[in-house]
Amino acid sequence: MRLNLRNVVCHCILAVGVAAALVTSASAQGNIRSVTFYDVKPDRVGDFQAEIKEYNAVLVKGGSTHSMSVWLSLTGPRTYAVVTYYSKWADLDVGADPKMKEQAVDIARIGERIIDCTESRHRVIEEVNPDLSLPDSGKMPAMIRVLVTQVRPDKVNDYLALVKSDILPAIKKSGVTDYSIAQGRFGESSAVITSVAGLSNWADLDGGYGAQKALGKEGYQNLLLKITPLIANSQYDIYRFQPDLSYLPPPTAK
Repeated sequence: MRLNLRNVVCHCILAVGVAAALVTSASAQGNIRSVTFYDVKPDRVGDFQAEIKEYNAVLVKGGSTHSMSVWLSLTGPRTYAVVTYYSKWADLDVGADPKMKEQAVDIARIGERIIDCTESRHRVIEEVNPDLSLPDSGKMPAMIRVLVTQVRPDKVNDYLALVKSDILPAIKKSGVTDYSIAQGRFGESSAVITSVAGLSNWADLDGGYGAQKALGKEGYQNLLLKITPLIANSQYDIYRFQPDLSYLPPPTAK
């Protein structure tokens, strides 16, 4: 998802052919994360949701094992983020899933109807860095806090080094169980770094959260003094998981 971070279907919704979930930690399906953001027309929200559900029904019919998670922004514009993960770039090719070849016509048709419900859409592809992220908890968080940071182009390596030395250890100390760091690859600058942290509810933010909670007021201010020279701007957003619109097939046996 992308939050300032923000920026998380026919290349279409589904650009991705059939794809599939925005879990906050590196997904078991791979570290390449595709996020498509849809600004839905106010009078077409019901239609948009119905089309997503029909799309999911096609995935069920075809037996797709690739998951797709849907998230609704609770801050800023009413935006839906459709998140999918891939293990290799070839998986992003339309029609890459052999299970879905017979459903290609239905997917294209539904994709066009989904797009018709929207005012705008955009897609970004990021790469999750597992060395700077927590292991996958195996659970889908009810909400996520997305921080999108525009790092100064000449300071990207310094920023990532700070994540490793200061931020990630503080995240671990805070007790957060879902956390990932991803770097922009397509659709946004490689200097855009997105961090996603799982939440149970808004109450998790009381008393500080993540690094702020672990470091305390003085320690967190010292961390901000290190971060500020490295970035141009940053923005937080909150998204809520939409289980009724997501496609999460059970994991396949290894």
